[in-house]
Amino acid sequence: MEAFRIEEKGSFRVVGYSIITTNKGKEARKRVPAYWNEFLEKNKQQILIPLMNQEPFGLLGMSIYNQDDSDSRVFKYFICVPSDMPIQEGVDEYVVPAMTWAVFPCTRETMAKTEVQAITKWLPRSKYKPLNSGYITGRMKSQAPDIEYYGKDDVVEVWVAVRDK
Repeated sequence: MEAFRIEEKGSFRVVGYSIITTNKGKEARKRVPAYWNEFLEKNKQQILIPLMNQEPFGLLGMSIYNQDDSDSRVFKYFICVPSDMPIQEGVDEYVVPAMTWAVFPCTRETMAKTEVQAITKWLPRSKYKPLNSGYITGRMKSQAPDIEYYGKDDVVEVWVAVRDK
């Protein structure tokens, strides 16, 4: 696993577009890539990029869990940018809580593998505990979103919320 870093981040607001999906039957594994394709085909990044005015500067893919009290597999997937600007109709917002993040550099091609390795191999051996659980079953118990960061120059990172063990 590539080098990682631990980052303390204050709370920040994001704005963007979201869908509700589920881990049931691996539906999200199909819906999320399809949603990215639709996002890019409709050039929605042209609306979001000008709204980006805060760190971390980049496009974020965010899984926000516990959206349905009756089914912990249901979550919101959000394509967004950090911003404090007013939003227009059709654009959603969310405030990411202040958090400690384990940040794993990767590539678009290795992102899924990096996320699995971070959760199943790195975290159990580290001095950190994930704030979210249920990754294996898809039935999430969550205190923070999971974040994919897409920065300039093809910088890609997986962010996992953690705390000391």
